[in-house]
Amino acid sequence: TVSMRLGYRAAVCVSEEEKNEEGDTEGDGGTNLDYREREGKYPGDARVSLLYAGSEERKSDDEDDEDDNMNSKQSKSRPPVALVHNLSKEYVLHSLKTSPLVQRYKLDNNNKNATTKNVRLISLAHNPETQIAAYLISNATTQTTPEKNKGKDAALLSREAREYMKKSLTSAFVGYEQAVRKGFIDGYGVCSNGLSLPEGHDMAMSWRDVLECAVDAFVEVKGGDIRPQEKQENHDQQYQRSSLKVIRLPGNILETRGLDVSKEICSFFGSCHEDDDNANEPSSPPSEEGLHSITDDPDDYHAKQRRKLRKSRNILPKSIQVHVTRPLTAYPFGGTGIESNSSPGLSDNSGLSAPPLYLKKNNSDVDDNVTNKDGGGSSIDATHPIRILDYRIESGPLGREPTMAWTNHHYASHGLRPSSYQPILNAVLSHFDAESILEASRTRELTVEERETLDGCKLLRDMIHDLDASLDDMRSFAAHEEYLMNVAVPLIYGSFEGLDEESAGMLQLFFRAHGMAVRMVVARWTRELLLGGWKRRVGVDEKGRADTGDREKDDGAAGDDAVTKDKDQEKKIAKIWKAYGFGDYRGGYDIPEDFTLQDFALRQILEEEAVRGVVVGCSSPEHALEAMRAADASGVDNGNKKK
Repeated sequence: TVSMRLGYRAAVCVSEEEKNEEGDTEGDGGTNLDYREREGKYPGDARVSLLYAGSEERKSDDEDDEDDNMNSKQSKSRPPVALVHNLSKEYVLHSLKTSPLVQRYKLDNNNKNATTKNVRLISLAHNPETQIAAYLISNATTQTTPEKNKGKDAALLSREAREYMKKSLTSAFVGYEQAVRKGFIDGYGVCSNGLSLPEGHDMAMSWRDVLECAVDAFVEVKGGDIRPQEKQENHDQQYQRSSLKVIRLPGNILETRGLDVSKEICSFFGSCHEDDDNANEPSSPPSEEGLHSITDDPDDYHAKQRRKLRKSRNILPKSIQVHVTRPLTAYPFGGTGIESNSSPGLSDNSGLSAPPLYLKKNNSDVDDNVTNKDGGGSSIDATHPIRILDYRIESGPLGREPTMAWTNHHYASHGLRPSSYQPILNAVLSHFDAESILEASRTRELTVEERETLDGCKLLRDMIHDLDASLDDMRSFAAHEEYLMNVAVPLIYGSFEGLDEESAGMLQLFFRAHGMAVRMVVARWTRELLLGGWKRRVGVDEKGRADTGDREKDDGAAGDDAVTKDKDQEKKIAKIWKAYGFGDYRGGYDIPEDFTLQDFALRQILEEEAVRGVVVGCSSPEHALEAMRAADASGVDNGNKKK
């Protein structure tokens, strides 16, 4: 299966006058220039951000000067470019028609000798919840708000925003159903961060909304022909049901709501298997939700939606594949941020957007692990998530050639610090102690250059001391790297006109060793966050999974395989989970020390019966091999299990 996502695009921002001058040629014969991808070209365009502010035309003062005229031509004005989100059927069909991937897919399918006929092409509507944000932002109460929207309460505006999103998503699904009929794609789906957010969040989406939009789109394309399948004898079997195939949502062993949603979808269909020609029968009966109950409010939105979906089971696919994204990356509050102004539109409606008290600086009631400190790498936020990873670092005892080892293996053999870190730190501090200049200052007045060198050395030593002192507070390696690039490196360049080769080499040596130390601390903190109160692991079963058994024992339990829980640590970790918006603490994971975090996390998700696929970002061949090894170890095969 090859998937492609549609929703976002870069669009040129032009005025109405420029639109009229440029024209807007439709049809397949168009030139597909940037102006054809202008903002507002398709109904429902929602601006997400400005990618390029544009530039004004610069004219030469001397029009007779040839060089100036050449420069004038090169300084032609350029319009702004915006990042735009759209889910209209017009945009979907245009994107699929002009997609090289679709054209290649059609070419191979029409070729009788092609070897790629077993490839399925699935297109995914990307982040429909962006349309919720667009509606909230455009209709929030301001001085320029239309009179009809003034005075609306947050709950009403939130419901209207969701209906707006559903209308947009239905339009996209109509385009997809038409594309399936035309042979552009095999099916469609949704890739949404909002599906894993709590129900009360402004940007939350419901998987039932996705199914309802698929039903409405199918009915619109079929012209209302929704008779039971056995009565549709004169229709091509390919179009008996909705072509919805995939729901893709975030989920990992910290952000567990996505895994819960996967189970809900699986329960609704009574099957977690793929709906295709070779699919097995449902492994269990579909859920009975939607049956009439005397306790139901007949006007309740959710009750009506459940009844509608129950009546539409002959239209819906027999099952849906649920794919999990970012299995190794956990964002606080699902990536929506924790600042009071980070949630678009209705921050008061959610209750999750305001920063919790535990995250306020200098709050003594919370462990330092969750305080949002100043400095490089100590904060976890919407741009610096938790990476569920162990890292490769140089390891080994002093005096020997270092070897590359995982941080968990190094910790077991040598402790929390890289073996070379402390000696390198001492050597670098000694190199920049400026002892010779200090000695000279006792007998004579220093030159201007010597004073500047002395000040620079003091500044560098202070910076190195600060980096070393804050090492145990590191929570994000990416944030640490950002701090180095934006603070430390400019500080060095601003303090010295130039560095001799030996000094530059010493600094490079320190940052290399310090970077490995940061990786050690970050990986260990992440492991402790996942362990919760677990202190020692039990045995490992034949598939490499922790054999939990009767895991919780008294702290004084004896035996090599005894497992203990530190109750105080568990309470502290539970508070951290809540502070980061990961939901209710579920007791932690008993992670064997010889498992890397990524290996353990991938195995856990792959073994979820409701999860039919895991989308892993791999930036190197080694990452891809690690993911495949985790899949092999979890029992994944090419039959009825996940692929």
